[in-house]
Amino acid sequence: MSENRRENKEENKIELKVSELAEKTDAEVVGNPELLVDSASGIDESRKGSVTFADKEEYFKEAVNSAASVIVTKSDFQIETEKTLLITEHPRRVYAQIAKFLTKRPYYSGLISDKAVIDKSVELGSNLSIHAGVVIAENVKIADNSILAPGVIIGPDVEIGEGTLLHPGVIIERDSIIGKYVIIQSGAVIGSDGFGFATDENGHHKIPQQGNVIIESEVEIGANVTIDRGASGPTIIGRGSKLDNLIQIGHNVEVGEESLLVALSGIAGSTKLGRRVILGGQAGVVGHIKLAAHTTAAARAMVTSPTKEGDFISGAPARDHRDALKEQAALRRLPKYLKKIRKLEKEVEQKLAELENLKEE
Repeated sequence: MSENRRENKEENKIELKVSELAEKTDAEVVGNPELLVDSASGIDESRKGSVTFADKEEYFKEAVNSAASVIVTKSDFQIETEKTLLITEHPRRVYAQIAKFLTKRPYYSGLISDKAVIDKSVELGSNLSIHAGVVIAENVKIADNSILAPGVIIGPDVEIGEGTLLHPGVIIERDSIIGKYVIIQSGAVIGSDGFGFATDENGHHKIPQQGNVIIESEVEIGANVTIDRGASGPTIIGRGSKLDNLIQIGHNVEVGEESLLVALSGIAGSTKLGRRVILGGQAGVVGHIKLAAHTTAAARAMVTSPTKEGDFISGAPARDHRDALKEQAALRRLPKYLKKIRKLEKEVEQKLAELENLKEE
């Protein structure tokens, strides 16, 4: 722990001066730089000693009237207050940084439980927190400052980078490589077999899945996510990507850096996502295609073909979002159009009948 960072053991909290927070986040202090804060919270949940944020003027008014001691905000809100302010052009980001500084790492103990099962061949770094019920197989390497919560299972020949946090019940299968500062939430399975079978008249024949999974640094993986190992070669989750809960990643998929995958989305095998791709909730992507950088697929999109950089797609099958909206609007008008068509048909039939009558006369 740095000399500027103090932990109040009696109350189990971290305290920092506002000046320290400003230095860490490149924000400007307006008010008391010596003020101590110990928590970060939303406006409604704030209390004395907490930091909140306001990125809109109406929220700033609420924050001024709240119990918060410090407000992270912009410089262009013209409201006088005696509260201490941290001024930045990016209040939400700075607030997130501050919240991280003031929040203790889950499951940190700095101890290795004697109720953990660790093979003698395992290479352990320093300042590790390894809890009861953890099982670590042979030839595993775990770097400094990592945390393995209760019930984590690590298969053979796995590498875990510095500062990684594995929540309870995470399973890391054989040969997987986990980068630095990765967070994996409870129940996730990394490196299970991909869904690979050769089918003929005699049945479905399993194809051995001989690849692995590579999770690059600063990735966060949600609860109950499954990431399949490659059939041959790796499945890769790029640096800084964030995966929500209940996501399925197929074998040999490559997710580009800083991508965002929302809950219940799924990607079939051998598909490649470029940098900063976004998949909305329940979006699905078929196998063996490429989504270009900055593609956004809306919720429930069924992506069946490659995209160009910056595409915003939706629908099933997915296509340009504006075109999809036009089609949806047309579909909503369809009952009215059908009614008009039936009316026109009756009018035409009536005119034809009149013409027939005139011919007979």
